Amino acid sequence: MTTLQPYRKTLVTKDTYDAMRRVEMAAKEYGNVQVEYDGVTADLASWEGVKHRFSGPLGLPAHLSMRPTGREVYLSLTGLDDPLQRLAVLWSIVVPLGFMPWDRYPVPSDTSHVFHYLGPWSTVGDFLHGEGRGDLAWPSMCCAAQIEVGTWSGNHATERTIQTHLHRLGIHCGPVDGNMGPATLSAMKALGLTGMESVKVAEALVNMNAPPTRQQERQRGHVVLGGVPMQAFTSGGVHTVETRNGYALTVDGPGRLILTVGE
Repeated sequence: MTTLQPYRKTLVTKDTYDAMRRVEMAAKEYGNVQVEYDGVTADLASWEGVKHRFSGPLGLPAHLSMRPTGREVYLSLTGLDDPLQRLAVLWSIVVPLGFMPWDRYPVPSDTSHVFHYLGPWSTVGDFLHGEGRGDLAWPSMCCAAQIEVGTWSGNHATERTIQTHLHRLGIHCGPVDGNMGPATLSAMKALGLTGMESVKVAEALVNMNAPPTRQQERQRGHVVLGGVPMQAFTSGGVHTVETRNGYALTVDGPGRLILTVGE
């Protein structure tokens, strides 16, 4: 289980803490702007009552909330007068560093300050979206992130813990829903964990270390759809250059590529 740590009188995960420090440095490099931060305060460390009193600006129920995970932060920008420009610059600073905005577009709203640092759980959503099961992505990521810090209070905790740590180890096993289906059972078999009680399987997975990440060499590619209009949005180590037929891709490391087709 990951221990939350303090950051400006709030509690966050270690990787969220590191990402916020990178945001601070990026804002200084940008110029005369400052990223203002807020989050869940440390006096809510027990997270009791999150379903009712601590649902935050999104008003989500506990099982669909990132608020009790140390991965939901509230960011805004000072130093620019135009609200549209403020939000656009904020996105340009924080999205490439791995923060996912709650709103789809950088347009001022009641929730435009809400961002999530999904860390290792972003791949859960990517896999499910890629399989056409995007409706299961957010619940799965929330569940995995809550299990990571020990705040999950829903059902099938042991089974969901197994699925969460399979994902952490880089083994995609479908949604984190507590249903021990073929994908989960196949992953357990590959690790030699069949024939054990679920509690023992969960304990074994929690204590397993993910394989080390190797430095990735730069990769290049293209996306071509033969005249179909599309737009590309990237973050992290993924970069695009628009061409006459689509986009040229350069991948320097982990990141995200989102294509909007036909709009």
